[in-house]
Amino acid sequence: MRTIYVCIGCGAIYLPPETPASGPAVSPAHCSRPGCAAAVREAVKWSGLTEEKLGELARRAAGVEGEPRRPQLGRRAAAGRRAAAAPGGGRGKLR
Repeated sequence: MRTIYVCIGCGAIYLPPETPASGPAVSPAHCSRPGCAAAVREAVKWSGLTEEKLGELARRAAGVEGEPRRPQLGRRAAAGRRAAAAPGGGRGKLR
């Protein structure tokens, strides 16, 4: 499973490359934009946390930490049929 990264500067969600390139290493806290890199440097300076810890906190805040979510199975709307009524939402004799 690949780790999904979240940029602290702009909020973009990105994946690191599968094979490391010969260029600089991918940061877990910011994307490739220069403004985002400067924002993370300031955040590291002011918070005292490492880039890795800031990246982990950003992933947790964005809800992309841990196992990928799977779609809920089971209920599916049938083609050409009305949706099921909500509990207590059906028509009765008194309404």
